[in-house]
Amino acid sequence: MDSRIKTADGTETFLNPEYNEAYHSTKAGAYTESLHKFVLPCQIDRLSRENDSIYILDVGFGLGYNIAVAVETAVKNNPDIFLKILSVEKDKKVFDRIKQLNLPENLKGIYTEILSGKFEENRYTAKGKNFHLTVFFGDARKLLKKITGRFDAVFYDPFSPKVNTEMWTVNMFKTVKNLMKEEAVLATYSASLAVRKGLIEAGFKIGLVEPVGRKSHSTVATIKGEIPPLTEKEKNRLKNSPYAVPYWDNEDMTLPPEIIKANFEKEVEKNLTALKSS
Repeated sequence: MDSRIKTADGTETFLNPEYNEAYHSTKAGAYTESLHKFVLPCQIDRLSRENDSIYILDVGFGLGYNIAVAVETAVKNNPDIFLKILSVEKDKKVFDRIKQLNLPENLKGIYTEILSGKFEENRYTAKGKNFHLTVFFGDARKLLKKITGRFDAVFYDPFSPKVNTEMWTVNMFKTVKNLMKEEAVLATYSASLAVRKGLIEAGFKIGLVEPVGRKSHSTVATIKGEIPPLTEKEKNRLKNSPYAVPYWDNEDMTLPPEIIKANFEKEVEKNLTALKSS
């Protein structure tokens, strides 16, 4: 049975039964997390003021908050903006969960448009006044290899590396990087050294986003865009910590998550052993 949870800002989320994790930070709040860890770090406000349309890649549609808040923010800054959103999601049941949420008043109209779409096999499409949304269902590793185009922003929002390890590999980050414009920003809630090291290994420059609902900064990455800088402390951690080891998949991106995690743990153990003997 799915468990609905009220978060710190009053908005609701769910506990995902497969991963036993909430879709959002309960300490930050579902709406607050979407705004401050994804939408604003990806500069959707600026992009909407400067463009007629924005192309967004959403990795982990979840309960749709990131998309709804992106549309809300973009329209506030440009009533004529149009968002083209392509999302990947593993679980078709997310739409059943969305329908059970007590949604915030400011998002109800957007969610009505999101929920007015239709399913066609492993795809869901919906069109609103200011957006067109396509959600592809299945294994993101396979789906992302089939996608073409260049995106202005990436919301990277799978479950945590601890439980959803296959989504946080260098291989995945390289695949996503190939779909991004050079100035585009990828935003994720993760503060993991493994994730940050993986983004760097994939060819991104990375930066930090001010903490919301916790002590740790979240992460942004870009090829050549403008992002907040890394602190000296974080640069040193990424250089010297034995835990600053990225996750790796195989070339076809088909390794089981437990193998990816085991390989990562072996590398960390090697580093710890070397540190003890030095």
